[in-house]
Amino acid sequence: MTIEKSFRNSKEKLRVSDISEKYNQSFNTIIMTFQGKLLDRLLEDNIIFEVPDRKFGSAHGKYGIYRLTKDPSILFYLSPIGAPTSVGILEEIVYAFDIKHIVMYGSAGVLDGNIAPGKIIVPTKAYRDEGTSYHYQEASDFIDIVNHNVVTKVLDNINVDYVKGYAWTTDAFYRETESIYEERKGQGCIAVEMEISAVQAFANLRKVNLYTFIYGADNLDSDSWDKRILGNLSIDDRVNYFMVAVSIAKYLNNL
Repeated sequence: MTIEKSFRNSKEKLRVSDISEKYNQSFNTIIMTFQGKLLDRLLEDNIIFEVPDRKFGSAHGKYGIYRLTKDPSILFYLSPIGAPTSVGILEEIVYAFDIKHIVMYGSAGVLDGNIAPGKIIVPTKAYRDEGTSYHYQEASDFIDIVNHNVVTKVLDNINVDYVKGYAWTTDAFYRETESIYEERKGQGCIAVEMEISAVQAFANLRKVNLYTFIYGADNLDSDSWDKRILGNLSIDDRVNYFMVAVSIAKYLNNL
């Protein structure tokens, strides 16, 4: 049986309620990122504070979940990278806190060298080159990013420049081969990352809402891989992207 036939709309043997306990309070929105260097700055500046007695993660480690100091109704979580882990953790967080909206952002490689380093990209579709989504939704090449127009509306409101296009979600960044790169670019993909298609499929099945953006870091549109700003982004720039996510979260809470 190929992975394209993996989806079954039947009862789960292991349910999230077997693992995760309900928290004593519900939250409308969570911001999730993969920017590990950001956490210390947010704590030092008292932008977030930790929720006591609740941690989420895997056998590799459990990590805290946080609330925004100026808007405690919004949660924040620093996620490990990759589709399977990020979706598994979201299963538990969404269940425990009754989350309705997920604001997710992170870096991406660009497939178009004309996209400037650091430019925000709003995906409208994502190519499903990962395995997780095929257990949450019937097979297809692309998945629609349902709420991309909400993200661009907020970006327009706060005067943040962006470009829209397709993302390529992959599990294997060391297997972004030349032929696959050319194929994805020909299909309209302008960036490559590791989570979006899977998290959108999860959101569709669990009836929650995903709002996502990425920013261009490294560049694949050259004779050899160009690192650009990957791993070298200043902490102030990292905070700026976080504040963009906060603007989206606040907009959602005011709906």
